[in-house]
Amino acid sequence: MTDIPASDVLDKYPHPQDTVQLVGHSQTEKIFVDNFNSGRFHHAWLITGAKGVGKATFAYRAAKFLLSTASSGGLFGPPENLDIDPADPAISLIKSGAHPGLAILKRRYDTKGKKIFSVIRVDDVRSLTNFFRMTAAEGNWRIVIVDTVDDMNNNAANAILKILEEPPEKTVFLLLSHTPANLLPTIRSRCRLLPLKPLQSEDLRQVLAPYIADLDAVQAGMLMSIAEGSPGKALQLLESGGLDIFAGFLEIFRNYPRLDAEKLHGLADIAARKDGENIYRTICDLYPWWLSRLVRAANSEFKIDGLLAEEANIMQKMISGNSLVHWVDLWEKGNRLIEKADSVNLDRKQVVLNLFLNVERMRPKK
Repeated sequence: MTDIPASDVLDKYPHPQDTVQLVGHSQTEKIFVDNFNSGRFHHAWLITGAKGVGKATFAYRAAKFLLSTASSGGLFGPPENLDIDPADPAISLIKSGAHPGLAILKRRYDTKGKKIFSVIRVDDVRSLTNFFRMTAAEGNWRIVIVDTVDDMNNNAANAILKILEEPPEKTVFLLLSHTPANLLPTIRSRCRLLPLKPLQSEDLRQVLAPYIADLDAVQAGMLMSIAEGSPGKALQLLESGGLDIFAGFLEIFRNYPRLDAEKLHGLADIAARKDGENIYRTICDLYPWWLSRLVRAANSEFKIDGLLAEEANIMQKMISGNSLVHWVDLWEKGNRLIEKADSVNLDRKQVVLNLFLNVERMRPKK
């Protein structure tokens, strides 16, 4: 991997292109392989699901399969899954980023601004022109992975749409999306939908086993709960200190409607430090997610399946006497504040304080 920061990399954990197995999605793989074996293979696939559920890993497995000798079948008939020989040359070429038949579209690093671009730009899509000009080896496929199509600005989305309307020969597009409902309908209509569901607890634990050996039972339970079937989300939380931050959330809300001011200011102070950018980003990810989880709990007459015991007790107090609309309003207000903070560079401490204090300010008066 290059030393240039990338939008799809967690420093301490394997990149999806290096992952050998995809646990919990065998039925999805079967749909893809069956379509491949049918002789009417679709040229564009919209791979959907929650962040971190395995979409990129699936896309790289599909690319390795299509670019390897496995796609041509063998002595025992058509392939039944996406497994390939570990010694196949395609693997090392893809791992090194040197396979001529694979192009990756993702948010690039801005060498001038010294940060990753916030979107996939139209120039990124236009860069595929040279890729398509190259003649694929006889009988081989060309694969384009877009990670994610949600990140495309309008010009980039329209540019990829034009390519999908008149796709080059022997080219397969694998478009990853967390929020397919927000995509251009014309893009969705040109793709075969392939949804990936959250992993069951047993599968999630299997995937995370190499990374959670040092966690105690409480921490492991918390991680499993808040990951909600997404291995990528779990690893992101481990890398960013998300377990400690979530535990801090529960401490702040433990005596709701009164917030723990000392814990809140402590969390805000950590986020405001020079080295606190990642902590701040994790707070901004976890806060609206947790309010959405509370909304889901309120909307389903408070089913506590998957919730931590302490979390369930806190949510029960918060939901009691407050309408569903109240929590939806708070969720929307929090998202607007986070969005505004990013656009005008608001003070991180004040943003964190206001996110939590809004819960107190908007509490219905009895």
